[in-house]
Amino acid sequence: MKVYKYRSGNREDFKRDFKAIKNNTFFSANYSMFNDPFDIYFEEKVSEFLNMLKQIFPNKELANFKKQFINVLNSKEDTGIYCLSNDFLNEQLWAYYASSYSGYCIEYDLEKLIDKGQNSDFEFKLDISYEDIVTTINIDDIKNPDSLIRKMYGTKKSTWDHENEIRLIFNRYGLKKFHPSAITGIYFAGKTPNLIKDSFYEIFDNSDVKFYEIFPSKYKLDFKLITETKRRLKYNINNFEFEILEHRMNPLHESYYIFYKDSIDESKIKEFILAFREAFCIKENSLYIFNNKEVESLINVYPKSDEEYINYANSIITVSDDWEEARINNPYKDFHYNEIIMNK
Repeated sequence: MKVYKYRSGNREDFKRDFKAIKNNTFFSANYSMFNDPFDIYFEEKVSEFLNMLKQIFPNKELANFKKQFINVLNSKEDTGIYCLSNDFLNEQLWAYYASSYSGYCIEYDLEKLIDKGQNSDFEFKLDISYEDIVTTINIDDIKNPDSLIRKMYGTKKSTWDHENEIRLIFNRYGLKKFHPSAITGIYFAGKTPNLIKDSFYEIFDNSDVKFYEIFPSKYKLDFKLITETKRRLKYNINNFEFEILEHRMNPLHESYYIFYKDSIDESKIKEFILAFREAFCIKENSLYIFNNKEVESLINVYPKSDEEYINYANSIITVSDDWEEARINNPYKDFHYNEIIMNK
């Protein structure tokens, strides 16, 4: 999914924001920095309810619960929020946040922005709800953390519904990191200065980024591709025939399961591993490379029967971890494998 951030063309703002982009960072703000006085605005009925219970059932646990609840509400003072939109052709956003069409708009790959491997304190992605009643937090929300967070950070007045806002919630406000490949496009407007355009062309000269221009057309905004830049890769992944069977990822590691269709030659396999990592991998990784596609049905089978284990092991060309030298290595042809073979 692609999401968008509108930025000012003002000289000082651009200088600050460009430095952050160049360093692969963005700033998640505290709510006190927002331009809406009713942002993060809610009433809570829980304390009143707990005080009533305390009169009937005075005990230490109830007092501790109330204290913990108040701490959750007060956490908004530390929370970081990054505001984005799902619309890059929004006339009002270009006017408000992009200096009346003299700024620019950044296109991000959302999955790479919310990667906990980059920012371990990322907690929630919220699609903003627009309502004209004051949000109320009640006792039922205590049992549902998602509901509580949504009511605290995910509701705005309907006067802002044109923003189509998405929010990323972090435990702490401040600078956050993103993988260099997270930025996939930059949109310029008719009044965007050449200095801004040239600055982006320069820093993304060795990245996969598309550059667009937005313009008025038939009483609405339209866009066109101006140019695009490409990474200068050391290896050419197009020299190899393969198919990705499965991709798994957690905050710190990713695994690819690959059907390799070319000739099985150790030097060529080594080059393929290096080319694949360069083209696809963004984390510490393991590559499982197979000589047939039928093994796909066994990837998620645990535990494997003896027959399945033998078939799986015989299908593996190599398993390669990025911390070791690329080579042919089949860890599944182990003691268990040999024991099954001997007992047949």
